[in-house]
This record gives sequence, structure tokens and C-alpha cells, in this order.
Amino acid sequence: MVASPTCHPSPRGLLCAHAGLPEVEALMLRLALGERLDIAGEMVGECLRSGGKRLRAHLALAAGHALGVSDETLVPWAAACELLHNATLIHDDIQDADPVRRGLPTVWARYGAGQAINAGDLMLMLPFFAVGEIEAPPAIRSRLYAAIAVAAARTARGQAAEMELPNQDEVGWPQWICVAEGKSGALLGLPVQGAAILAGLDDCSSQALAGAFSRAGVLYQLQDDLLDLSAAKGKGRSGSDLREGKMSALIVAHLELHPSEAVETYRWLRDPVLRADDAFIATVEKRLFEGGAVERVQEQLPLWADSVTRDAKLRAIPELAAVAEELVERVQRAGAASISMFRGSAA
Repeated sequence: MVASPTCHPSPRGLLCAHAGLPEVEALMLRLALGERLDIAGEMVGECLRSGGKRLRAHLALAAGHALGVSDETLVPWAAACELLHNATLIHDDIQDADPVRRGLPTVWARYGAGQAINAGDLMLMLPFFAVGEIEAPPAIRSRLYAAIAVAAARTARGQAAEMELPNQDEVGWPQWICVAEGKSGALLGLPVQGAAILAGLDDCSSQALAGAFSRAGVLYQLQDDLLDLSAAKGKGRSGSDLREGKMSALIVAHLELHPSEAVETYRWLRDPVLRADDAFIATVEKRLFEGGAVERVQEQLPLWADSVTRDAKLRAIPELAAVAEELVERVQRAGAASISMFRGSAA
């Protein structure tokens, strides 16, 4: 559950350049508003109108095109994936007490936590309505319903596991990667899995292709944790993960490099008073940079990028492999930009 890297035109233009996106937007809003406008639909509609890069919708469209699926079939699937992602963001903002997303007040900040939970719950159901609009045999829709449920469950488990990390005595890369694969990877693999199902691939093949894109979720989360060092994350200021006491990749890297600082690090991670001090957060950010944590996380980026782009099953479908390569390039550019911004502000 992370912010999407910005979509800019690229030489290939496989992502963020599909004619079906306006239809995706219209379908999401129609499903949100329902037969009559009520407060739940108003909140969901407001959330959808706030913007966002629609990366998961773009992935569904691009993957489907690569596999020969028609736009008419892909639009409801793209809407389903995007609705599920945005539902998790509403709940995520409540858990993290983030008042701003996409430069605007979050749903809970505007309507209260209780109503935001209702809005998120409603949006969690809307993907199933979207799939119901796909013209496909019942067996295909059944597989899509199951894929949505599995991805949603993986995301929820990953989110819960992340919140528990600071309470554990020792956290290393294996635990952090497990969380990233769940909370970030599941919803990057889902659009591709559904596109493969719609293209007629069997469960084994569709899940294998989704698995490659799910690994991009780890790369994505590494980038997002780096992005926390700048205000570009869209939450109003830098250090939002630190203020929330998250066990980010930067903290894992710092503990790996400086195990003697483990006791002190865990102490402030669990201390909301210290984490509310702007001067303290600035000191931690500087320590993460000068102590090598930022560089260590950056070293992980090409490794996870290769795990996606060199996947054998993915490379067997060149058109889909090109989509994955473009996704990886966008994530890496966003990560590099965030560090440049931090260096500029720290100078």
C-alpha cells in the first residue's frame, strides 16, 4: 500500500498510455455512487476524484494488451484492481494517522475514522461488482473473484505483519521482505494474474506471471521507504514512516550496519513522544543517510529489479516482459529522484 511512481511518457509507452482509462474511471465512479448518492458513495467518490497514478489499472490494461485481451473485457478488470488498491489506502491512512494523501485531506481526516472505515469497507466490495460486469464464462469470473479475495487477504496480512514488526525483538531482511511481498506485491501481481486468466491461461501460468510482478512489490516498497526521506511522498512532510514508528527498509538496513544501536533504535520506534519531535526526526534522517542505510537500501534495488526482468516465464512472453521492464524503470527513477531531493534539502 504505497504511492505510485509518476507516469511520464516513455519510449515504449506501454504503461500510462491506454485509451481505456477514462472508461475505467467512469466505471469506478458509477459503482461507487450506486443507484442513489449516499454518504458512503460520496466519500468513495471523493477519494477516487482526488487523483492518483492508477498504476494498477494501467498494469491491467498493459498486461491484457500484451496477452491479446480486448479493451471491453479489460476495463472492468482494471477498475476492480484500482478499487481494491484505493480501499486499502483509506484503511492505511487511518492506521497511520496520515492527514494528507495526494496533497488533500484523507477520508478519515475529513469525515472521521468511523466513516472512513465504512468507506473503505464499501470500496473493498466494489471490485466484485466490477468483475460481475465482465462478459466472460462463469468459470472465468469465478477465478477472478478468487484472485481478488486472495490478493486482498495477502495485503491485509502483510499490513498486520508490518504493524507488528517494531514489537519484535529482532527484525532482519527476511521478515521485512515477507511483509513487502504481502502488502505491496500482492496488488501489483493481481492485475497481471487477472489479465492472464482473461487471456485463457491456466492457474499455474497466470500465478507464475503474477509472481514476477509481485516481486516488483519489494522493489516498490524499497523505493517507497526511500521516498520517505523527502516530502514527495505526498504526506505533507518528510519522515512520515519514522513518525509512525514503522520498521522500514531504512531501519532494517541501519540495524544491519549498526547492531550496537539496536536498543536505542527500538526504544524510539516504540516511543510516540520522541517520534513527534521534528528535531529528533531530522536527526534520525541524517543518521540514516550518513550511517549508510540509504546506500544499503539503494544497493538492493538492482537485485530486485533483476528478479523481475530476468524471470524465465515472463521473458517467454516478450510483450509482457517489456511491460515489466518499464514498470521497473519507473520505480527506479522515482527512487533516484527522491534521494536527489533529500540531498538537495540536506545541503
